[in-house]
Amino acid sequence: MTVMENFSSTYSELLAEIHMLEARIEDLLTERRFLLKSMNANAPKGTGAVDYSKDRVQSNFVPYTLDRIVERMNKIDEMIENLTEQLKAKRETLKKLDQVLAQMDGLDYKVAFMRDKLHMRLQEIADKLGYSYAHIKRVSSGIRKMPNGRQKMKNAK
Repeated sequence: MTVMENFSSTYSELLAEIHMLEARIEDLLTERRFLLKSMNANAPKGTGAVDYSKDRVQSNFVPYTLDRIVERMNKIDEMIENLTEQLKAKRETLKKLDQVLAQMDGLDYKVAFMRDKLHMRLQEIADKLGYSYAHIKRVSSGIRKMPNGRQKMKNAK
C-alpha cells in the first residue's frame, strides 16, 4: 500500500470515527434527558385526597428508583466526558491531516485525491482549497480518475 493510499484510508477512517463518536455522545445525551424525565415519575403526584368514585387506571410502568437514576447519570456523564476527550483528539488529528493535505504539491493532485479518494464534491473542494468552483471544475475535468489508488493525470510528469 502506498503512502497516499494509506493516507486516504486513514483520513476516511478518521472521519468515520468522528461521526461515530458524535452519534454516541448524542445518544448518551438523549438517554440523560430521558433519565431526568424519569425523576419526575418518582415524584409524588398531588397532595389532594383520593377520589374513589373514578376508575383506577393501572399500567406496567415502574419508574427507576432515584439511586439507580443517579448512578446511571453519573456513568453517562463519565462516558460523555471520555468520548468528548476522544472526539477532541480525533478532530486535532484531522486538523493535522488537513495541514498535510494542504502541503501536497500540485493542485491537480489535491483535486484528484479529494475527489476520488475522499469522495468530496467539487464545491467542497473549492471551499477547502480556497478556489472558485469554476476553477476547480476546470481542473477536475482535465484529470482522469485515480483507479486503485494510483494517480493518472493527463499532465503527469
